[in-house]
Amino acid sequence: MKVQVQEEHDAPLVLRERDEPAVGAGEVRVRVIAAGLNHLDLWLRQGGTGDAITLPRVPGSDVFGTVVETGDGVPSDLLGTRVVVYPGRACDKCHHCAAGHPSACRAFRILGYQYDGGYAQSVVVPAGSVVPLPHDAPREWAAVPVSYITAWNALVAKGGLKADDVVAVWGATGGLGNAAVRIARAIGAHVVALVGSDEKASWLSATGFDGDIVVREDDVVRRVRATTDGRGVDMVLDHVGAATWNASLRMLAVRGHLAFCGVTTGHSVEMDLRPVFGKQLTVAGSWMGDAADLAAAVALLRDHPEALPVIENSFSLDDAGSAQEALSDPAGNGKIILRCD
Repeated sequence: MKVQVQEEHDAPLVLRERDEPAVGAGEVRVRVIAAGLNHLDLWLRQGGTGDAITLPRVPGSDVFGTVVETGDGVPSDLLGTRVVVYPGRACDKCHHCAAGHPSACRAFRILGYQYDGGYAQSVVVPAGSVVPLPHDAPREWAAVPVSYITAWNALVAKGGLKADDVVAVWGATGGLGNAAVRIARAIGAHVVALVGSDEKASWLSATGFDGDIVVREDDVVRRVRATTDGRGVDMVLDHVGAATWNASLRMLAVRGHLAFCGVTTGHSVEMDLRPVFGKQLTVAGSWMGDAADLAAAVALLRDHPEALPVIENSFSLDDAGSAQEALSDPAGNGKIILRCD
């Protein structure tokens, strides 16, 4: 089968031919229809993140495909089923795993980052990692796992987001941000979308968003609070980090919740602690999420297909390098997928 391999950091992907891995007991082979791209792919290429990663590695944490082979102990009725794959593995023994929170396990590893992933024509994964989809599920599902797991875990599992809540979402046109926007809207929450330019605001409107849009400027906190007549928002989804942390705290209402899941602009910040206890705020971090989060997100999307991700561009497996270059463009919106079939 064809695979794209990251053989060295700061180097291009290399297209290779490999034997398909054997399917063991409790495992399934998924013929990959499409693989979604994430910034994890760029971090793998870059290296130096501090995470336990080794090369060579096949990137690709988002996998959408068809089960074509089952191992011993796996029901054969999975054969021919379209699925998305939960992109994590853990020890299955610790108290976090027993409680259904594998992403908190110290042995947690991510598909396409710490073990070989979806830039390939097939992958072998535990049968418990696949979530069945309708037989006619479209390619948009390829961009669901990482972004929607993370957004669901942050907004709903930890944040308790509900209908009529007001949530501000930073980077609302990117993969994670737009997943959060779409999940929140499907739940019935009011979304204040924070974007970096008028062009991104126009893209958001063109893709069906009709809520409040705030283009980031010096008065972003005042403008966000103005959408609630000065009360502040119930929740902020912040995956940006140092550049937005203090603004996120200031735009929250009393008893508001900061859902925090990224440090793309840096991990160190100086802050005034008084608003945290003065406004009785809660802060919860999310590192991806659990298999239950993917199952819940899939159930929501099956009922609300309009909330599926927007695929802005797609590339062939052979052209994965160009796909990553497109992903690294800060002007980009929506999601990018590789066509692996």
